[in-house]
Amino acid sequence: MSKPKKRRSYDASRRRLRAEESRERVLDVARRLFATRGYAETTIEAIATEADVAVPTVYAAFQSKRGVLSALMARLVSGEPGAPPLLQTAGPRRVMAETDPRRMLALFVADLSGVQERVIPTYEVMKSAARTEPDVAELLARMQAYRFSNIETVPAKLAESGALRPGLSVEDAARTIWALASPEVRQMVLTFAGWSGERYRAWLEETLAAVLLPPASSGGSKPT
Repeated sequence: MSKPKKRRSYDASRRRLRAEESRERVLDVARRLFATRGYAETTIEAIATEADVAVPTVYAAFQSKRGVLSALMARLVSGEPGAPPLLQTAGPRRVMAETDPRRMLALFVADLSGVQERVIPTYEVMKSAARTEPDVAELLARMQAYRFSNIETVPAKLAESGALRPGLSVEDAARTIWALASPEVRQMVLTFAGWSGERYRAWLEETLAAVLLPPASSGGSKPT
């Protein structure tokens, strides 16, 4: 009587790694195709073909093209493997750990600039698609709400430490940051005013300090 063959142990970690590699390829391809073809013209089939995965695999992982776009934006915003929530990433943790108000704003602006550089090309694709795609418009609205909730932690921390300008509410301060630090303002001054990224960062840091902090702690040299 022959001995039964031993079953191979199920290597779940290797399977998860392959799935994650496939997911990353799909997102990388989607980012490129959305930028070069546009959202409407990019199909799941095209993404799957160029990522060398089966179409059902893309649907299983993301459910829809909107799901691909949502996952792509989450990864770009996070900037870290696995796309953890932004406030759990290294940059925002450094911001929240800083006790000096001016230094905190400088760290915030530096981290924000990195996020913007990663996100803005795909964000522009999303804004364009939102004009004709209701599901993308809904996604854009959710992302703006997410962006505001993340930003609100900055004035909340300033208020907690007594560093927020007297008479300025946390919500009003957050709306001010939300507007001044928007991708639209960044694109405006870089594209139409001809500013460098360094000048934009210096301007944003000084402007936020001037409007958020008490006068005695917001002084500093203006960008030239």
